[in-house]
Amino acid sequence: VNNKGETREIMASYVIAAPGRVGAHWLTNQAKKLGIKTTNNEVDIGVRVEVPNSIMDHLTKELYEAKLIYYSDTFENKVRSFCMNPGGIVSEENYDNDIAVVNGHSYADPKLKTQNTNFALLVSTRFTEPFNQPIEYGKYIATAANMLTGGGVMIQRLGDLLKGRRTDASRLAKSTTIPTLKSAVPGDLSFVLPQRYLTSIVETLRAFDKLAPGLYSKNTLLYGVEVKFYSSKLSVDKNLETAIKGLYTIGDGAGITRGLMQASVTGIMVARHISGLRDHNK
Repeated sequence: VNNKGETREIMASYVIAAPGRVGAHWLTNQAKKLGIKTTNNEVDIGVRVEVPNSIMDHLTKELYEAKLIYYSDTFENKVRSFCMNPGGIVSEENYDNDIAVVNGHSYADPKLKTQNTNFALLVSTRFTEPFNQPIEYGKYIATAANMLTGGGVMIQRLGDLLKGRRTDASRLAKSTTIPTLKSAVPGDLSFVLPQRYLTSIVETLRAFDKLAPGLYSKNTLLYGVEVKFYSSKLSVDKNLETAIKGLYTIGDGAGITRGLMQASVTGIMVARHISGLRDHNK
């Protein structure tokens, strides 16, 4: 499909579908049309945490991105850190050009580094039958947050969350952690995230405070919501080929992987497999 909306048919012996996370919903619909089986992946929903660099430096200087996992006390949900950005900034991104969700990144240029470190804290839930709309569920949670903020990302101090009160502009101004996403709207995440998610996040922050003292602080900032749209997994074989011969699907959008590095590896895997088939057929 070109920018004029015109389509044309291209014939090929091998086709690789790699639409990325933003194309996950589209790919799921295509799979249904083609009769390719899909299964529910875990739904990852949570917040982005922002703290001063001094709290995370002893981890990030050695590991850059610490991969931390905790099973919450109350619900035993798996909670994991993801996308850690030392000296980074929290950012807003839009899904389907409509839903505002939170993300974060860090610049390579030392001059653009900030005084804060941010990372996602995601609660993983694997739903069972009859539920079969994991992507729509993530969008539903994100839409609820946007409804309360007027369309933007929500921010709340951990101390306010623990006291059961909404962060407002005056309370945010008292925070010793200065938010890097200036457009974030102060609010109350308890109106957005289900109790199971919120409780699991709080318990995880309390546990991680033993690894990074100061993390479980009233001035720790929580942005919501962060959602990873890779929750519908297409059925593939060991070569990442679908039930349709010659059609492969790879990466996060297909629910095969959960990160940039792994997604890149799946591309190499399929390329090598197809190259081997072509050499064999010569």
